[in-house]
Amino acid sequence: MQLHSVHSRGVPLNPVQVCLPSLGERKKKGGKVPLAGDGMSAFSILLLACCSVWFCEAQTEFKRVAEENVTLPCHHRLGLLEQGSLDIEWLLHISETVQKAVITYSGGRVYDDLNEEQKGRVSFTSNFLAGDASLQIISLQSSDAGKYICKVKNAGQYEWARITLKVVEKPSKPKCWLEGEMLEGKELSLQCRSASGTAPISYRWQRISEEDERAEQLPPNSRVNISNPGQVLLKNLTQRSTGLYQCVATNEAGQESCMVQVTVQHAQNIGMIAGAACGVVVGLSLLFLVVRLTIRRKEKKRYEEEEAPNEIR
Repeated sequence: MQLHSVHSRGVPLNPVQVCLPSLGERKKKGGKVPLAGDGMSAFSILLLACCSVWFCEAQTEFKRVAEENVTLPCHHRLGLLEQGSLDIEWLLHISETVQKAVITYSGGRVYDDLNEEQKGRVSFTSNFLAGDASLQIISLQSSDAGKYICKVKNAGQYEWARITLKVVEKPSKPKCWLEGEMLEGKELSLQCRSASGTAPISYRWQRISEEDERAEQLPPNSRVNISNPGQVLLKNLTQRSTGLYQCVATNEAGQESCMVQVTVQHAQNIGMIAGAACGVVVGLSLLFLVVRLTIRRKEKKRYEEEEAPNEIR
């Protein structure tokens, strides 16, 4: 799933050239460049300061789904100066005080195994010597999220790009289960929960037609728990409550679902089944008793026949 991203170049530029281009033009024409002490207006100074801050903070933001690939752009103009002194470094700022190297180029070599978590998943996407030092990360993980800085240095000149990467995870396959008795007139609770995924995760229960597998509305006697949308209460169960129910867990990264079968039984049928079960048990007990008595009678008769000759003697 491709998520929205906002692009902007993070290469630092000279704010005087961008915000006050007329200064360079006047200098070329032989005019005097106004300085702050030469009557430069307060407005010009303020504009210059604002432009400086903007270009220092300008950065790109990407949002991607876990397991996808992403390319973080970094373009420079320093590859033509001195090939031997070109240094490229990608850093990941995890927090204000913690950062780690992702990939570097220095001394004519590429080092792409600098941390275990991203080992084998990071690389330069193009000819970084010619000006494209963009970073590719494959099979994104939640630990890849953070603020990335691309630093390019050559012959005392520097360029950099700042990029914020956000990694979102779709909900894990939810677990569906039932709580209550599936008897007419009773209440049954349908439960659904995903163990992981980027918050917020929304839950939606729906009934699935067994004929064409089309999603249908829940029965009129159903109530969704506002404080826990993953729970739906089916009140006063009837035969019409019987069916296949599906829970869909959704967030900005995607969705997963699970299903559960509800089969409502008549209370009368339950009594009949219980009675039949009892009858079977009683019948088996009587049969066992008859067999037992028959065996004992035969044993007694055989014993009497064996003892009769002994008494005559």
